Amino acid sequence: MRSTGAVILIFVGALILTACDLLSNSEQAEITPEPTATVDQTAVVTTVVPNIPDVTTPITPTQETSTLRVWLPPTIAERTEAGTSTLLEQISLFEQDNPQVTLIVERKRARGTGGILDYLRTGHVIAPDIMPDLVAVPTDLLPAMASENLIQPLDSRLDDEAIETLFPPALSLAQPESNLLGYPFALGSLPHLAYNNNVLTGTLPLTWERLIENDEHSYVFAADGTDGALLALQFYLEIGGNLVDETGQSTLELDPLIGALSYIENGQEQGLFAPQSSTISTTDQAWQIFLSGGGNIAQTTADNFLGQSVDALPIAYTIIPGIDRPLTPLVDGWAWAVTATDPIKQEQAISLIETLTTPENLASWSQASDILPSRRDALDSWQDQGLYVGFIGQELERAEPLTLSPSSTLITVLKDAVFQVVSGSKTAQQAAIDAVNGMKS
Repeated sequence: MRSTGAVILIFVGALILTACDLLSNSEQAEITPEPTATVDQTAVVTTVVPNIPDVTTPITPTQETSTLRVWLPPTIAERTEAGTSTLLEQISLFEQDNPQVTLIVERKRARGTGGILDYLRTGHVIAPDIMPDLVAVPTDLLPAMASENLIQPLDSRLDDEAIETLFPPALSLAQPESNLLGYPFALGSLPHLAYNNNVLTGTLPLTWERLIENDEHSYVFAADGTDGALLALQFYLEIGGNLVDETGQSTLELDPLIGALSYIENGQEQGLFAPQSSTISTTDQAWQIFLSGGGNIAQTTADNFLGQSVDALPIAYTIIPGIDRPLTPLVDGWAWAVTATDPIKQEQAISLIETLTTPENLASWSQASDILPSRRDALDSWQDQGLYVGFIGQELERAEPLTLSPSSTLITVLKDAVFQVVSGSKTAQQAAIDAVNGMKS
């Protein structure tokens, strides 16, 4: 490991509140909910500061230090209490191994006004002293950050094993072209089905046509949300539709989109979808309807499924049927990106990445946080592995990267198109025409 040094750790908001009790009895730095500063025998200082852009409390270290500032979105840092505790423990180990780095970790949302990307674009002029050196961001932000020279590519700066053990979509998300823009550490949104195997005692079919012809099937999904849009997108790509035109602009092609929406329309006409599907917009809503008996099949994601207590329930899981084979799952992700321009801080940031993404550390954090790790060896290191982990591993090997933001125009128009079809207010053809026109407006 590269030589770096002692650490000052700053966590704010719920990240501190959920983790301080877990660390209070250890010999590592204690994180308290009140703004304090202490120095113990290892010269570790812990303090609490307001959210950025407020200036942190001045620190007087007992030895020469170099400050490394890290920004973490709450979506990652605070997914679960267990995940928060695990992350803090791993950062404490980094403290011990690197006694000459002042590490400041702050909570910052990823998107929108005042988010990580927004601050990186403007903060170097407005408040350069509080800009981060390392950030965790959704992988769909990486290309824009790279094109604006906001991050430092990681090519040849990480061990070969760290790259070779990545699941295929993880590498594609972080390396859309020739440069490795960041290091992916988590994968999300992996879609699959869950079903009540007390009611549906056999396995579900692998093709959509066979799924919809069985009148015992009652399929609940968030037709008015991202899940509905991604179902249509999976069919669209299976048919051969393109997402980028000859000029490099995002596009939806009419004929493939009509075909994709027609499969969903056939399901609606055959009575496949539970009536509530057209009224819900989130995966969790679909799951609750499924648990209450509103459907015997639910479209869910690995993120959602991992957070459920299903061991005592009659629930099985499987792929989403497609045209002549299962649909190819689409996954998004999270990556570490180095924003420091100083070479020494870049090396320190990479050292922290390497610490947090070893197979053992990534395995313990991802499992505690109910999110999929980016590395095969990390998933293999999960404790108490069951059949579900093996299923997920197979799905990640064949998954494709989802490079679109949830708020992108393409996802927005697909959400509306699927809602219109499932609610019965438009035909597949009319919804497709409107979606294509929506991409042009």
